[in-house]
Amino acid sequence: MPESHPYVVEVRNKTLLNENLYSILRDNNVCLAWVESELMPASDTVTSDFLYIRWEGDRGKVKGVLGKREVDRDSVLKSWAKKLRLFSDSNCEVFGFFSKYFSGDAPADAHEFLRLTGKGQTSP
Repeated sequence: MPESHPYVVEVRNKTLLNENLYSILRDNNVCLAWVESELMPASDTVTSDFLYIRWEGDRGKVKGVLGKREVDRDSVLKSWAKKLRLFSDSNCEVFGFFSKYFSGDAPADAHEFLRLTGKGQTSP
């Protein structure tokens, strides 16, 4: 793999989350995606010089097509903001993706997360 590109692996089978995988990813500076999902355990294993988070949500509870927040996820966002503040003073870049199923309104989730971390505007 070209070293000039960042790579991320998202694991969707929790039995694969073990030190063997973490070691391979670290040796190749490949990021293990941290996933906010009811289907996967929370991870805080760092395997690269950057982080990537996927806020997935629950497709059974959120339609994601109404153009508004369908579920209040503010407490989850606050928890993530607190967790990721640990990396704000380091050279570790943080990337993230909000699914429409997280709360129903991915842009509002991103704006709220940036507000909580002090990295963005206070309203969408």
